[in-house]
Amino acid sequence: MASMVIPIPILGDIAGEIGKHWSLGPDPGKALVAGILHIDTLISTLIIMAILIGVAAYLRPRITSGVPGGLQNMIETLLEFVINTATDLIGEARTKVIAPMAVSLGLFILLSNWLGLLPTGGRLKSPTADMNTTFALAIIVVLYVHYSSIKARGPGKYLKSWLNPLTIIEELPKPVTLSLRLFGNIAAGEILLILLGNLPAVLVLSPIPTVIWVAFSLFIGGVQAFVFVMLTIAYYGIGTEIAGH
Repeated sequence: MASMVIPIPILGDIAGEIGKHWSLGPDPGKALVAGILHIDTLISTLIIMAILIGVAAYLRPRITSGVPGGLQNMIETLLEFVINTATDLIGEARTKVIAPMAVSLGLFILLSNWLGLLPTGGRLKSPTADMNTTFALAIIVVLYVHYSSIKARGPGKYLKSWLNPLTIIEELPKPVTLSLRLFGNIAAGEILLILLGNLPAVLVLSPIPTVIWVAFSLFIGGVQAFVFVMLTIAYYGIGTEIAGH
């Protein structure tokens, strides 16, 4: 009797796919310029940027102080929620400074988190499932916070604060934790979708597991974007607190 062979996922292919998420820095296999740019991440990032710029270009001439349309109402609701939450944390004056940057990062991260969930056969991946992207976002936040801290405190008080060992312990891990928290949650979602997609057909009796995980990943993507925005606002608040705002 011929034995029946049940196909199993090719572990090497799965491991290679997972490895793409963990690649930090040069990726010679997917290089665009001198082996330092990840083509898949770059393409996905350009798509997100095009969507955001397109929405802004469409919405700007249509903004009204009267009854807003559906898209304007959605954006205003989102902005009001973030601004009200930030005002409770750091006050109205500082919220006006940091809110535009925080909301812009939040929208980019939200769409980035969701892009990899589209059924594109793996052609598009979430930019935030690439550690290079999340580290870059974290560095932008940290550098801006320290720049704002110098403006608020003055160079002398800013430098003096680094004489306290607790400042070093608090500040150095921030870019790492901020980036890895976002990367870990988004990359895990995409990796599990890869694993689900490679399960033997006999084990996948219906698309229900995939649908449930996609829905859960959509929720997690929204939560992680919100967490990143709130941490950005909180770090800014802490960095400018001594200014007496």
